[in-house]
Amino acid sequence: MQAIASDARRVYALVRQIPHGKVMSYGQVACACPPLTPRQVGRLMAAALDDDIPWWRVVGSDGSLRIHKRDPMLAQLQQSLLQQEGVPFTPNGRVPMTPEYVAEPATFEVQLR
Repeated sequence: MQAIASDARRVYALVRQIPHGKVMSYGQVACACPPLTPRQVGRLMAAALDDDIPWWRVVGSDGSLRIHKRDPMLAQLQQSLLQQEGVPFTPNGRVPMTPEYVAEPATFEVQLR
């Protein structure tokens, strides 16, 4: 249980640093927080919805809002929050995963490893 709490702290610390108007994929977060997998990051992010963590800035590697599988209303909220931050969506409802909108964890101040 202590390892899970440590993993959560690392993931949440990273996600808190994603700048306004940027996103990261579950896979990018996992790569920055080894040895986690994208699926494990997704589970941790699902538990972060009621916290001070900007969960809406974490999306699928293809820019999709994976939270839709859990709750379509949360996907609408996520899209709205991202649009309020200036993140655009493609006609098929995905975030363009281009350098303009994807955060680079190497630029974050907190050492996570």
